Amino acid sequence: MWSAKKLPRKKYQIKHLPIHRPPSYHQQYVQRYQQLHKNLHWLIIISVLANTAPISLLPGCDNRFYRLLHLCWMILWYTCFALASYWEFMHVTIQRASLDRYLNAIESGVYIIHIFVIMLFTWKWRNWIPKVFKEFIKSDLERDYTIDRKRSRRFVGMQLFLVGIFTCLAFTFAFCSQKFVVSKSILSIICYVMPNIISSLSFIQYYLLLQGIAWRQRKVTENLERELFILINPRRSEIQKFRLQHAELTNFTWLVNRTFSWSIVLLFVGCFLNFNLVLFLVYQRVENPDMGDWAKWFYMLLWLAMHLGKVGSILYFNQKVQEEQSRCLALVNAAFFIESDLQETINHFVFQLQTDVRQHVVGGVIVLDLKFLTALLVASADFFIFLLQYDVTYEALSKTVQGNVTKT
Repeated sequence: MWSAKKLPRKKYQIKHLPIHRPPSYHQQYVQRYQQLHKNLHWLIIISVLANTAPISLLPGCDNRFYRLLHLCWMILWYTCFALASYWEFMHVTIQRASLDRYLNAIESGVYIIHIFVIMLFTWKWRNWIPKVFKEFIKSDLERDYTIDRKRSRRFVGMQLFLVGIFTCLAFTFAFCSQKFVVSKSILSIICYVMPNIISSLSFIQYYLLLQGIAWRQRKVTENLERELFILINPRRSEIQKFRLQHAELTNFTWLVNRTFSWSIVLLFVGCFLNFNLVLFLVYQRVENPDMGDWAKWFYMLLWLAMHLGKVGSILYFNQKVQEEQSRCLALVNAAFFIESDLQETINHFVFQLQTDVRQHVVGGVIVLDLKFLTALLVASADFFIFLLQYDVTYEALSKTVQGNVTKT
């Protein structure tokens, strides 16, 4: 009655799930390289336009044509800057009082030399800087260090924001202080504002390198602390690896400071001269107030803040690297309780951290730490007293000469 019906058979096929294999070393390297370029994209573009970074850092611009184009741009910009500085000296600076004239001429000369040094090393580093990027990525892969994109972007963004704020304020106050005379305002911007903008962009790269070294030293110290005090049996090979990583970072710090040494010395000289000149002008205006000329007051205060910020930032980021090294030294000194077979490695680590390789010394005498601010303040006070004495003597001699001429 009921015919037997065969139920249809469902063919169940076993689907092969994709196997997630870890990326190869080359794939990780390419990903890190692209990520680093994304984090520094705007900084690289602005630095290339300001002639503080070679065009070979931009993707696809590593051939001879782009390098020649960048060289022509550097020559054109520096020629215009030198001619503007000469024109400003012959038509503006030479008409000022003797003290202002001499100090402004020296400051302008320092800027001319400093910009030339920055552009010279930019051209000289056209092959070296891309290699530094690659070595950074390789060393990060070896030590399993992951770049914090948010933190690095925040750091670069903050530095560019500060330079942008200074640029806007300096342009505004330059026009206001020159009574909106276009020719004098443009000369002042080209001769004094633009060199400080270019040097600030150049030193953002310096700050970023030092901050990156400090971050990596902190990671090495954290890994070392976990190995020594959290694991039951510390491994000698791991401690030796951390010691070599710390030595590489110390050597790279020495290389960075040696590379930027001339630029740091010239920046200190220019900041020192201009800071004391502006401070002396502020003193003169306090003694003889002219509140109607408020633009010059704000302009001078802006320069004082800018110079203090530059010098303080250089010393601050070097101090951070030294603090991380001191923290690592304190950690290793506290590890003398471990087994005797690791004691030799620990002793070598302590000796390495205590050895002064002068990685924070530039010019042979300038130690880049916050203690150097004390020496700068003492020198600034002596120079300020000299300016006061010179001004008083110059006024007395001027009155004597005028009196003799009147009697005659």
